[in-house]
Amino acid sequence: NSCNNLKFVITGSVNNFKNREELKSKIESLGGKVNSSISASTNYLINNDINSTSNKNKKAKELGIPIITEQDFIDKFLS
Repeated sequence: NSCNNLKFVITGSVNNFKNREELKSKIESLGGKVNSSISASTNYLINNDINSTSNKNKKAKELGIPIITEQDFIDKFLS
């Protein structure tokens, strides 16, 4: 359950962490990277509003990047 070499983008508000910075630190402690913008090399977009029409969600969909909620992240990488 490691984030080794996975690239994440975080958008929107977070519920289970104090702020996005804390979530970013958690990802980095697991070996992942957090970028501010989506590119073809992004593995996951973390967004609690997976139906948002934000530019990041649109771009993730265009590139076929999975959009996961914070809870999905916790279930997948922290449990």
